[in-house]
Amino acid sequence: MNNKKNLIWVVIILIILVVGAYFLFFQKNDEFVVRDKDSFTSQQDVLDYFEQYKQAQNKDIYGGKTPEETLSLFVDALKKGDVKLASKYFVLDKQKEMEKELSVGKQNDVLKLLIGDLEKENKKTCYDYRKACEFTTFDDNNVAEFSFVLSLNELTNIWKIESL
Repeated sequence: MNNKKNLIWVVIILIILVVGAYFLFFQKNDEFVVRDKDSFTSQQDVLDYFEQYKQAQNKDIYGGKTPEETLSLFVDALKKGDVKLASKYFVLDKQKEMEKELSVGKQNDVLKLLIGDLEKENKKTCYDYRKACEFTTFDDNNVAEFSFVLSLNELTNIWKIESL
């Protein structure tokens, strides 16, 4: 009877190990990978890429229901020093690049300057035709000094940072 129990436990452990190994080694990574335009080898390759991009956009959960909410989430992540999270508030094709840039900014202790610029009073201009809003901050002489653009991911209705 004791051997039977041990055999059952061994089988259960083996099943867990096999299933774990399957998910670790054979499941596709869902992370969207940006490709250089010169890497496409055919028209079908381009179409497949855009289909993957659309699928990744459908799964994108990082951002707010308004541009202001996305900016607030972004600033909160920066204040915590979480550049990986902060980069997720950018449009998909800029996330890796911005994670690197924000990491450099964190190392050089300049994120505070960026946060300061983002928290300044700003003028918002929205463009319905392209589902985007541009924010501009001004200095004391009313000269534009900083501008950033957010766009709407229409598949999820979440606003993403397009440029800083």
